[in-house]
Amino acid sequence: MNLRARSKRLGLLTLAALVLFSCEEENTIGLPPEDNLGIFFAEISLKEAVSQIWIDDTESDLSNRLIAGSHEDPELGTITSVAYADLDPTAARNLIDPTEENTTYVFSSATMSLRIIDAYGNIDNTPDLTFGLYQLADTVDGNITYTNSSSIPLGEKIGEANFSYFRDSLGLEYSSVLDLDSTLFDVDSIYLYTADFELDQSFFRNIFNQYRAVLLDTVTYELADISRAFNDIVKGIAVVGESEGTSLIFDGGDIRSAIRISYIENDGSSDTTKTFAMITNRFKAFNEIAPNASESWTLGKFGPLTSFYTPTVLDDPNAYIQSGANLFLSIDFSPFRNFADTATNATVQKAQLFINSGEPLLDDRFDAVRQFLFQVTSDERLAENDFDVRPDVSFLGELPSGINFDRDSVNFIDMPTYLNQLILNRTNLDLVVVRGSVNSILSRVVIPKDSIFLRVFYSKAN
Repeated sequence: MNLRARSKRLGLLTLAALVLFSCEEENTIGLPPEDNLGIFFAEISLKEAVSQIWIDDTESDLSNRLIAGSHEDPELGTITSVAYADLDPTAARNLIDPTEENTTYVFSSATMSLRIIDAYGNIDNTPDLTFGLYQLADTVDGNITYTNSSSIPLGEKIGEANFSYFRDSLGLEYSSVLDLDSTLFDVDSIYLYTADFELDQSFFRNIFNQYRAVLLDTVTYELADISRAFNDIVKGIAVVGESEGTSLIFDGGDIRSAIRISYIENDGSSDTTKTFAMITNRFKAFNEIAPNASESWTLGKFGPLTSFYTPTVLDDPNAYIQSGANLFLSIDFSPFRNFADTATNATVQKAQLFINSGEPLLDDRFDAVRQFLFQVTSDERLAENDFDVRPDVSFLGELPSGINFDRDSVNFIDMPTYLNQLILNRTNLDLVVVRGSVNSILSRVVIPKDSIFLRVFYSKAN
């Protein structure tokens, strides 16, 4: 049900709130007698005020995380991801010297590795996975804002990775009690886990030969033209999951994540084997994650989610946040406004919004959201597709822009200033949107709606 047809529902909710407030209003919270105003307590369930909101144009966060694969989430349905990235071969400019006229450079081999940092879906035992590497049919344009529904047509397949992995090894920290070689761990003592690709050697020989010609041709190509020429040659890559059940996140910014070209340098008297790396460009990389603007949700309970920026009430006891698919929850504060209309001269002294008063529904196959971000908005703003992850600090006061999510504890935020602004009608922003902190991970959390409520301590002037 869309929130634009919510008036009848909110009327019932307001009535319930008034009953609760009237019962609690005669009880103080133990303040000393000299407090002439008195402090009253009220608690209102926001279960019926929780909606889902789906956003389609959140910009890629430039984290250089590459997400590829497909998995089934029992709460959210099928999640698929394709990673797109531009390549940057800066080291080669210093290795191939156009001033050395008698030196030759001959392709030897090409290899590729990507460091794995997370997995979702089928993470039991050692699942067999296959990922394809494709050249893009067009370049990644640095002037375009890419989102999770963006894509670039694929060109020819230029590599493939087939491997199994142990989920328990991801994020494993080095310890002296482990009978493992410490060289298997990075400088942060985290276990190194990489996917190694078999590459089409003839394709990369051709790439090397073309790029070598560019570097040696100083007449045609000035320094400023080299990057553009390389993009015309390579265009970029896509990593595509070609087996079902598991999605992986690769760290494109890790020193071990690169395509490495080995070649033989001959100066006229001897051969020397050298290597340069082609790394992904974090400013020209993004992930296509479905569901998105081009692909709908696969589970029927999300069928009402057909419009972006439209808060929609699902016939479901739970609320959902899925970072990669930009699925957030929104909380409507109209019930509090209605209460404020009946509590004459009320001033909120303390207020807490409980995001979850009990345990959220977690699943170890899917990372929990690591941080909640908060955004205040309204139906009117959302109708204009106006969405910003930053809160309006001019009136929010102490309301944080985000909090770390503690999966083992209650999560809440203090918000008396915001509620007082609502009481005084100084803002019409009566929706609070809760989302995950980044969109380059597939983290999610499922929260029972009945664990979301508002706790208010307030005073009343004579």
